[in-house]
Amino acid sequence: MSLRRGSRPFRLRLIAAAVLAWGLANAATPSLARVGTLSIDVATFAARVARLAPFQRTRFGTAWPEQRRHFLEQELVREALIEVQAANDDRQLASARDSALARALLAELEQGVDTAGVPADQIASYYAQHRQSYEAPRSILIWRILLRQEAEARALLHELGTPTESSWSRLARERSIDTATHMRSGSLGYVAADGQTHMPQVRVAAALFAAADRVRDGQLVPEPVVEGDAFAVVWRRGSRVAVSNQLTAVSADIGALLRHEKFASETRTLIERLRQDSVRDYQPARLAGFEPGSLELLEPSRPAPQAALAARPVLLNPLPSDSGLR
Repeated sequence: MSLRRGSRPFRLRLIAAAVLAWGLANAATPSLARVGTLSIDVATFAARVARLAPFQRTRFGTAWPEQRRHFLEQELVREALIEVQAANDDRQLASARDSALARALLAELEQGVDTAGVPADQIASYYAQHRQSYEAPRSILIWRILLRQEAEARALLHELGTPTESSWSRLARERSIDTATHMRSGSLGYVAADGQTHMPQVRVAAALFAAADRVRDGQLVPEPVVEGDAFAVVWRRGSRVAVSNQLTAVSADIGALLRHEKFASETRTLIERLRQDSVRDYQPARLAGFEPGSLELLEPSRPAPQAALAARPVLLNPLPSDSGLR
């Protein structure tokens, strides 16, 4: 069958469209547009525009150059923007969901600990083991200047008269042989009858408390106090009465402390169980030589070995590929 002469323009347009589609599909340019991590490539454009009927193309303009530009901008780029945003929203929602679930898990664990409570005998046992933390003996705040000779100590007492803080501090810095305290006015802190200070690691001669106990707050001990091979000039700066917190007064605080410790212990147990069940290929040795801000797992001043380059970690959640729109 021969074609009528009037159909020739139609055939030419059809051939031109086919050639154009083939040329676009095989163009050297790999991408017409990039939106985030997505690429709108020539093949994608050609496949999508081929689905359009002639009357549909007129929505994008009167001539083909205008139509193809508007189709790319108004359809393909728009779809890519929405897809990229949806992917971002999915990641953000997933992260928020995971965080919420983690918090809910820990809250449930903590609620279980609170509901179970702490037995009274456990609270009493803790109190007995830490009684010193809830009781404090009567104590005296003592400043002292330590000297080698008794005559020096007596001369200093005469010089001091009624001391002031400034004069005492100056003399302590200049004359005290106790280098641990001479720069802080010779202060020993609060001292109990057995010589124990408010600092557990510091204990002094019990004679200092006994001597200070014979005068009132703010007074000097009138005689030098023998302290080993040296002599102390003692100033009583203040005092504290004995404190004794009965178990009933502190049981609520101890119960809260023990619940916190139990929650922390159960959380560690949970994490360890999850670690054994879920963590795989854990290789912290690959961090050797890694420095903050570095993009390479390198040892300082050494080139990257091929094994180290091959062992670079990969993203657990890879971003969409660069293969174009679906």
